[in-house]
Amino acid sequence: MQNRVNLRAALLSAASLVALAAALPAVAQEANEVQAEETETAVPLKPLVVTASPLASPLDEIAAPVDIVTRDDILTSSATTLGDLLGDLPGVTQSSFAAGASRPVIRGLDNTRVRMQENGIGAGDVSAVSEDHGVPIDPLAAERVEVVRGPATLRFGSEAIGGVVNVINNRIPKAIPAGGFSAEAGASYDTVSDGVQGHGKMDVAAGNVVFHADGFARDTDNYRIPGATNRQSETWTETSGVAGGASVILGNGDFDGYAGGSVSYYDSQYGIPAPGDPLNPVHIDMHQTKVQLGSELDFTSGFISGLNLAGGYSDYTHGEVDATGITGSRFDNEEWEARAEILHRKVGPFTGAFGVQLHKRDISATGEGGELLAPSETESAAVFLFEEMPLVGETLKLQMAGRVEQVDVSGRALDTSVPLLPTDYAVSRSFTPGSISAGLVFSPAGSWVFGLTAQHVERAPDALELFSKGPHEATETFEIGDPTLDKEKALSFELNARREGDDYSFEAAIFHTSFSDFIYKRLTGEVCDDSYDTCTPHGAGTELDQVRFTQADATFRGFETKGSVTLMRWGTARAGVTGQFDMVRAELDAGGNVPRIPPVRAGAGVFYAGEQLSGRLGFLHAFKQDRLSTGETETGSYTDLNGEIRYMLPERIAGGQKIELALVGENLLDHDIRNHVSFKKNDVLQPGRNVRFVVTARF
Repeated sequence: MQNRVNLRAALLSAASLVALAAALPAVAQEANEVQAEETETAVPLKPLVVTASPLASPLDEIAAPVDIVTRDDILTSSATTLGDLLGDLPGVTQSSFAAGASRPVIRGLDNTRVRMQENGIGAGDVSAVSEDHGVPIDPLAAERVEVVRGPATLRFGSEAIGGVVNVINNRIPKAIPAGGFSAEAGASYDTVSDGVQGHGKMDVAAGNVVFHADGFARDTDNYRIPGATNRQSETWTETSGVAGGASVILGNGDFDGYAGGSVSYYDSQYGIPAPGDPLNPVHIDMHQTKVQLGSELDFTSGFISGLNLAGGYSDYTHGEVDATGITGSRFDNEEWEARAEILHRKVGPFTGAFGVQLHKRDISATGEGGELLAPSETESAAVFLFEEMPLVGETLKLQMAGRVEQVDVSGRALDTSVPLLPTDYAVSRSFTPGSISAGLVFSPAGSWVFGLTAQHVERAPDALELFSKGPHEATETFEIGDPTLDKEKALSFELNARREGDDYSFEAAIFHTSFSDFIYKRLTGEVCDDSYDTCTPHGAGTELDQVRFTQADATFRGFETKGSVTLMRWGTARAGVTGQFDMVRAELDAGGNVPRIPPVRAGAGVFYAGEQLSGRLGFLHAFKQDRLSTGETETGSYTDLNGEIRYMLPERIAGGQKIELALVGENLLDHDIRNHVSFKKNDVLQPGRNVRFVVTARF
């Protein structure tokens, strides 16, 4: 675990932030005396909405499949990555490559088809290039995480064809906090990895300016696994981050809103399990500096009802460092993105929004990373439109959306026409993906919402799919892109239903997607070493399975559902049962299965929710996955039993503050869990039984 960050210093920084937070309420109150009456309670500028729609629609008015992970759920989870945090949601699994690198897999689609973003702006990383590359957005930085699937993803880009994971936080404050000040601090300990973490954040107002600061740090050792081995080697992590931001809260009677920005720094180091050479393990040393700007304005009159602006710049780098301290590969990514979205009032029967999105990305790699992917550049510009029209009052609505992009990708591709003398050459490609969707949203009485949608989506190939040309030690593959790839097209139909309520809630979606020219990694059966001339049958390679990015027609279909029912009430307390189920089938139209598709899963549980005490106990069972692609092996079933108890200390004991204690159990049966989606599933078990202790204080 060479070159690991100084966790004690990082935790001290977080603790200092919390101490500062505790000292500032009086200052904030004095600075806001003039508006104390107005800010007695925090009043957000808009109701809580999901990113599935540009319109201010609460969750119970949207039929699109949307999952929200709350702040409380984030803090009680032991997840060190977004994939781990979201992996048990219906329709969502995770890549599970390393403890510090696990991307969400949505409906069997991953990497370039799942957009990772923070407050609507892309993550600015290279996590889609390889499963061992982590996403530089930590769960601790999130107020909530939204997972949006289906046609609702269209407004964010064609790369979101599988889904969008949007991390939402308050680094750019949107409103004045209650009393001009709010803060949170917390710490936790995990028995499975001897892991400790701490975090602190605060918002303080001075007049109509709100300042934000947050920091976090985490340290975990190699985690324990079932069986005699005891620990899974190279699963340690050390992660820390700090951010600051500020906003001006605006309003003059004609409009209100905010405008602000934030700067954040992220640092992460983590081991890569099951290394090719156990005597020379490799770890990732990752850093990112990110700047984001944002503004939302609501206008009281006129054609334009709102204007949303967002922009971001990311400077990202990571090295892949061996046991001797030598960096074998380095990836650098410089990326910027800007969005403008204009909301308009009724034009005839239509209400909606239109906007533009600009994006530029430069990836460079050195060492072995340079052998896999030479420097590449991607530029894109897009316009998009979303319109809604009532058909029968507010009961039945028609929603339509469209998007047109211009994507230019340049890099260097591998010429394999002479197998023993391969060369690379410069390539530039241009694509114009066009996408459209239409849907009916039916909202009868009783908090029910039903949706029927259809969409045609086109996606330009990613630089990795076009220009890969060398060894990929992390996945033990030799990857060869195809610079002649065409646009990937998908025709999707989806029927979904949702009901929100305390007595019972329910949501379900059934979908069918037909891909034309679906891009996937095809195992060729040849084996390579570190250069193309070693690939069999022309060479004598023994280490890396050769894969080629290939296009073929494919069909994805599936079903996902979850729900809860309250069975008993005691005053404000209630108890009940929960359940969930998901499945996806993915087949190549010419025959055979798409690789690494998640198994069928089903789960159930019980819960109790009171004002001071709450708890839950439930299981998620993954069935055996024996629908395999060429070169895959069968993955056995498992049952993951989890539970938690939360207790809010009485205010007389907590000194008038809100202090919550939580005890969380994960994989309580200590089952052997292998994730079929993971490239490492044959060599790496998921963590064994874990007991997690959490304390959270809110000021």
